[in-house]
Amino acid sequence: MDNFPPQRGNGNNYYYYYNAGPPPRTQNSQDDTRDALAREGKLDIQKPEPFTGRDPRKWRIFLTQCLTMFQAKPITFQLESSRVAFAASYLQGIAFDHYTALLRFDPNNPVLSHWLAFTQEFSSKFGVFDTVAEAEENLFNLRMRDNERFTTFIVRFEREAYETGWNYNALR
Repeated sequence: MDNFPPQRGNGNNYYYYYNAGPPPRTQNSQDDTRDALAREGKLDIQKPEPFTGRDPRKWRIFLTQCLTMFQAKPITFQLESSRVAFAASYLQGIAFDHYTALLRFDPNNPVLSHWLAFTQEFSSKFGVFDTVAEAEENLFNLRMRDNERFTTFIVRFEREAYETGWNYNALR
């Protein structure tokens, strides 16, 4: 795993987005851990929509839903392999077929146990091919709609701007 995190020349913070996980844990007693697990178990976090691999734009949404779960339950998903197993349990269709093939024919593949390797593999196979180019095109075509709140427009703008990695001067 020496090539992780990947370096991207456009300033995009790939590593942070795909690797967002629980903060480092401190030394806790077993009782504290048990209490924290009990609290996590009571949280009602929306589970991700199954990802089929058919629509590349849904990959990012799927990842965000998984990351939300990991952030809400840092003890449950402390291990990278737990994150991968959780996400894999929501794969369907061709995405599930790919995961199954890796599991059957290459069981020691890092994709099956390392979160970043998993996200890179599935992003390259099932995600948007060039997210930066797509974001640039979306920025170019972005217009504030009639009766749209300014806040909504800004959120749409920032979503695309962050993806491009452009600095403030380029966005003016």
